[in-house]
Parts: sequence; structure tokens; C-alpha cells
Amino acid sequence: MDKETFKKRFINHSDEDLILMATKNAEKYNPEAVLAAKEILSERNIDIETIIQNEKANELAAQEEFGDFNDEKRYIESLSPLEQIKYLSEKRADFEENIEEIVELNNQNLTNEEILLNFENILNAIKENEGFGDLTEIHSKENYFLTSNIIDEKIIEIPSSFIERIEFANKLAKKDFRKKFNRNIFFGLVLITLGLVFAIGTGGGNLAMYSIIATGVIFFIRGFRGRIRLKNGSQNLLQAYS
Repeated sequence: MDKETFKKRFINHSDEDLILMATKNAEKYNPEAVLAAKEILSERNIDIETIIQNEKANELAAQEEFGDFNDEKRYIESLSPLEQIKYLSEKRADFEENIEEIVELNNQNLTNEEILLNFENILNAIKENEGFGDLTEIHSKENYFLTSNIIDEKIIEIPSSFIERIEFANKLAKKDFRKKFNRNIFFGLVLITLGLVFAIGTGGGNLAMYSIIATGVIFFIRGFRGRIRLKNGSQNLLQAYS
């Protein structure tokens, strides 16, 4: 079948279908069919050659990113177990420090509908896993609260179908925070007790012992204040990055 025959067949196809035919799906079609699709697009004043170049550039960028990933993977595998722990800990710390900026950048160019879809995917993952994921996963507590804050700032209306899943996520978050505050209280009491015991045992203690006691007091106050805020239902408390 020649190009002109293909053009007659494709003339009523949408721009999107023809672009796919001339780019991502080009290998699936007869070369004459691809040429016909390109000519129809050109006649519709669509710069298909620029689109093709952009597609190739995106593919190259993806390949380079994949190559960087493999290079880092090989580097990590070359390290000793202790060096791997140190390297991955540093990477995680850097990620934690920039998590808010990362989430904001990921949502920056999305439409309101796309942000809601992203938020729904987070809610579905939390519901499916019955809990929050690790910091780097879509259903992490940080990603959930930061995305919900973006929705609030943009005054995006949340569909009523989301409410049950949001309540489920908030319930899990409160449970996690309660455990965190209880740990703070426990560690605070342990440090205060140890500091006092050593201070009394050494006849007044030293600066190090007083530092331990002061740290314990800080942990205890944070945990105690957190429990009070949680009990009062303070929404400001439920900020995973604060």
C-alpha cells in the first residue's frame, strides 16, 4: 500500500494518534504509513520533526539517568558493609533534609487534577499497605502531609470520595506520633535517671552528667507537649516534616 492510500485512510485520525504513529509506535507501522502520518501532521501545521527530536532527547536523558543509577549501584557494591551503611545513611540524611523541596518540585508543574490524582495514589497506597511507607516511597508520611499541604495552599477542593481514606491516614499518623511522643518521654526519663544516678554517685557529677540530664529534660518536654497537642487534636502537630 502506497503513501497516498495511507493518507486517505489516516485523514480523519486525531493529532494524538498520528503523533504516536510517527514517534513511539513508528517501528510497528509500514514506513509508507509513517510518512503519510508525518505529511498529514505537517499539513495541520504540527512540527512533527521537532516532536521527534524531543522524544529522542528524552530517551537519551533517560538512558543517561539509568546509567548513573547503575554506576552508583556498582560503587555501593564495591564498598565494605560498614562503608555501605555510612554511604546510604548520608544519602538518606541528605534526602530527609530536602524532602520538602523535592515534593514541592514534583508537584510544581502539575495541574490541580494531576495533584489530586497523585494524592489519591498516595491514599490508595496507604490504605493498601495499612500504614505509611519508608521516606523514599510514595506513601511515606512526609509525602502524604506535604502533598496535602500543597492541596490546602492551592485551595483545591477534595472529592468526598477521599474523606474516608484521609481519615484512615490521619488515624495512622496519630498512632505513629503517639508512639514517637511516648518514646521521647521514655528516653527523657531514662537520661534524667542516669544523669542523676551518676551525678549522685560521683558526688555532684560533672558537666557531662548535667548535659545528659538537660538532654533528658528536652526529650521529656517534647514528648509531653506532643501528647497534649495530640490529645487536643492540634492539626499543626500532624506535620511530618516539623
